[in-house]
Amino acid sequence: MKTIFAPKAACMLLLTLLQITIASWAFAQAPSVDHGSPSKKSETVTVKPASKSFWDNSRLPAFLQDDVSASTRQKEQTGMAASPLGSAWPEVRVVPKDDRILGTLGGLRTKMEQHGLAFTLTYLTETLGDVAGGRKRGVTYTHQVVMGTDLDFEKMLGWKGASFHMLGIQRAGRNVATDYMGVTPLTQPQEDYGAGGNVLYKLVYMYMEQSLFDKKLLIDFGRMPANMKFGTSYLGCYALNMITCAHPSGLSNVTKWRSWPFSQWGIMARVNPGKRLYAQAGFYEVSPTEGGRAGFNFSFAQNGFVIPVEIGWEPSFGREKLTGHYKAGGYIDTSDHPDPFTSTDGRPRLVSHLPGKTERQRGAWYIGADQMVYRYGPAANQGILLYGLAGWNMGASLPNQSQYTLGIISQGMFPGRITDAISFFWTRQTVNRKITRQQEMQADMGMPLLNGVAAPQSDFQVLELTYTAFIARGIKLLPDLQYIINPDANKVYPNALLSGFRFVAQF
Repeated sequence: MKTIFAPKAACMLLLTLLQITIASWAFAQAPSVDHGSPSKKSETVTVKPASKSFWDNSRLPAFLQDDVSASTRQKEQTGMAASPLGSAWPEVRVVPKDDRILGTLGGLRTKMEQHGLAFTLTYLTETLGDVAGGRKRGVTYTHQVVMGTDLDFEKMLGWKGASFHMLGIQRAGRNVATDYMGVTPLTQPQEDYGAGGNVLYKLVYMYMEQSLFDKKLLIDFGRMPANMKFGTSYLGCYALNMITCAHPSGLSNVTKWRSWPFSQWGIMARVNPGKRLYAQAGFYEVSPTEGGRAGFNFSFAQNGFVIPVEIGWEPSFGREKLTGHYKAGGYIDTSDHPDPFTSTDGRPRLVSHLPGKTERQRGAWYIGADQMVYRYGPAANQGILLYGLAGWNMGASLPNQSQYTLGIISQGMFPGRITDAISFFWTRQTVNRKITRQQEMQADMGMPLLNGVAAPQSDFQVLELTYTAFIARGIKLLPDLQYIINPDANKVYPNALLSGFRFVAQF
């Protein structure tokens, strides 16, 4: 309780309330807009009273039922719209009203969105247990509450192409990786575990977006993770493990190419010249504070800069519109970091007893793709999708050397369950060879090993099978199995079998 009501937390809460107050005032002051009557060529959907499908409001308690039926177009666009990460991607920024427990709040939410105000509130929990292998048996629980607001200034103020996005989280729970599976968090089976706990609201991003030239140029500026829109894919969040959801963690772990829930001052620009091509680049600070525990430390102190770039192609093939996303990119980090193995005089640190050699620049590069190869129906992602990603680190001070991920997703294969999916992912990560060499020398000399492990680290693999089930409007359950080969990137503990689920409720 002391943490929640600290002065800093109080300031954060007041800031959030102020933001909502301003948005509500703007909504109230906005002029009335005639959006046309239902008879003017609007799409209507006849709902059969006897139907008991996912889309039938009668499945919900009376006080949750919505009097606005979802249109066919909304159903087709739902796909995986309820990302557990909130609204980091344009594809899922505004969750359709047919994927919220409270629906349109009797039409109020729809009116607010027509005038430029949208909000996100999501509760997510990931419960996983080590049922075989690893260090010992046991179960852990984590949760994440996502709270966000999107303001469309074009609708609110007439400021063409301008918008504002703010999102924060609250996290709590324990880590199955270090509690039961091994002794290091090198692989993180629960995507929602980590920084963001012990505070009422941790800021993830708060930035302005400006679109120009008919959205051919997008510019973002503010507080945001450097890799939020670089090397990521919401398709990866069909899985629970952090190495797949939602970016290559082997390239970002313990780097300044930061991800959720850390934020940095930064600016990025995306150019969409046509032909489904895009190119984007960014410029972000390497912050010594990383926003502080609550994310609201806005100081401009820098230790360097992170510069990511990415190019991509997003085609749609044939009459079936088989969609795909292809990308290549990387980043450079200009901040200084010590070499874990080589000292300032070029000899191993364990021999010279000198500080590590300073690495002036490091980075990584990656290639990734996903492609629908067969379509079951018209809904977004309703088909068989193949997914792949490969990335390589360039730097002596990074903990990982490479990551390779392959996946297959089959969504909407059952009639009437167009948003249910079965997914399988495989990932292999390798440890930085300099760390391995350091640990080998420590073992030969009878010393404790770097990272607290009992044997030198080399690589590990994760195989994950998940089913995504939409239980009711706004509620999803994802039963999950993970098989971890070399839990601590060595063979000290047996391969681990984890079982559990993710539960998501979107309001």
